[in-house]
Amino acid sequence: MTKDLCEYVCLDGVYVKEDSVIKMAGNAGSFAVAEHYLCALLAHGLMYGKADIINKVNEVREQYQALPYAKPDDQSPRDEYGRSRVESVEFKVRKLYSQMSSEQQRELLRSCLQLLKNQTNLFCRKQHWLGVMLVVRDRLDSSVNQSNFFSYALRITPEGWPKALCIGKHTTTNFSKLLRNNDWSEAYYDMESNPQKNLCEKFWEIVKQTILTEIQ
Repeated sequence: MTKDLCEYVCLDGVYVKEDSVIKMAGNAGSFAVAEHYLCALLAHGLMYGKADIINKVNEVREQYQALPYAKPDDQSPRDEYGRSRVESVEFKVRKLYSQMSSEQQRELLRSCLQLLKNQTNLFCRKQHWLGVMLVVRDRLDSSVNQSNFFSYALRITPEGWPKALCIGKHTTTNFSKLLRNNDWSEAYYDMESNPQKNLCEKFWEIVKQTILTEIQ
């Protein structure tokens, strides 16, 4: 997709215009159905730092006579300068990453993958590429998905990477067996059951530290 993804919500694996998802929620007919769309909108707002999303979500919730969510400005943790911690760390890392060239991004991920392998025993099977894909998709580049990740992974595989851990043509087709169907539309940190939670968390910490200490 060539259009700006910050205007599109990832809904069940498909990118839908933000306003269309809001209309779908409003026309759902029941709050149980509408809530599915609203959760996708909230995840979208968090991913792109769109604080106004919660106002749109609350308008729909009011339509179904559901209590509104508290606004982030009312309760989100703040740093010593009064900035949202999400904005001052995760948002900053994503912004710095987006300012890098494609080759710089790939080199960064190669370095982080090597650190992940050297520092932990979390990456010991080909299937563990799933965790890497989830972190990249949900934290750095939402255009990355299951269908295009094979070619993407080949470009970020470190030189000298063990052959047994290299992604195969059929590795990504097996990803669906590792996650519950309803978890695919969720960010990895919001999934009910993420079998590679520890890998995701560790890899994201490595990426954050690398960007904040080496890229600035």
